[in-house]
Amino acid sequence: MPQPQILLGSFVSTGAPRNLEIPFAYVGANIKIELVNRTNFASSANPGVVKRSWWQTGMADASWLGVQNTNGAATDQSTGSATVGGFTLIDTNQTNQLEAALVGTAITAATPAVATDAGHPYVVGDIVRVTNSTGMLQVSGYDFSITAVAGNDFTFGYLPAVGFAAAATALTTRRLRYQDIYAPRNRFITAITQAAQAVVTLSVTHGYVVGQIVRFHVESKYGMVQIDGLQGEITAISTANNTITVDINSTGFTAFAFPTSASYALGATPAHISPVGEDQILEGATKNEGFAAIHLGASVAGALNDVVDYRVELGY
Repeated sequence: MPQPQILLGSFVSTGAPRNLEIPFAYVGANIKIELVNRTNFASSANPGVVKRSWWQTGMADASWLGVQNTNGAATDQSTGSATVGGFTLIDTNQTNQLEAALVGTAITAATPAVATDAGHPYVVGDIVRVTNSTGMLQVSGYDFSITAVAGNDFTFGYLPAVGFAAAATALTTRRLRYQDIYAPRNRFITAITQAAQAVVTLSVTHGYVVGQIVRFHVESKYGMVQIDGLQGEITAISTANNTITVDINSTGFTAFAFPTSASYALGATPAHISPVGEDQILEGATKNEGFAAIHLGASVAGALNDVVDYRVELGY
């Protein structure tokens, strides 16, 4: 085990959870972390703002101790062992990629699809894996980026489900602590256009760039079987729509569509693409982006543009 080390620094919050990376050598060592929200440290009333928070080895995942403003008063209150939105140690070589399962009550058959789960902890940018989607089995096993949150609802912005025969009446979701460590990554397909250059919508924020080469895996149940096995070079991307354009002429192909819930239940592999190279050089999906980090949850990571100071003691 290396010598004890203290990491000091600060970050400007995006208003979303984030990771503070640490050296792999300290995984398994004792760790302490303290955050101070410098922007909201003044004692003026600011209900619910977490001003200071702590965590150390031995505490549960996502838990935290802290101090926050009381509602409607310029005073503070201690928060004892909160169990969500706090700190979680992540080691992509060892940690379970998926968080605990949550049971929801619906997914709309709409564009975009909206899921409902009372009291969920999700925020925009989270990636969740869907299973047990009763009435909408076609999306079971898919990962989706969450693009909007409103109360108990969260939106799968890249799932055009308006053509589905029925909405889901139940679902199970599990948030991904981190994505697969090798990049670029395989991505699930939710739509493909019939065009001189096919435009492909992907279920998770894709991270691809122009010039990468991808291979299509599309079973006949998804209609556009002609594209199965073809390779195409990415010629354009849209971050707003989470699409890629490839140099494959799909004009004469059968239209892409999700299979029926019944046929999917009989066994189907989700339509997806996999990276195979860049400019004919086999580099796709070979870059190891593994890391060790302390994940800062929504309760402690600060609001948009907050300046947050951190102190991390490693191997103390």
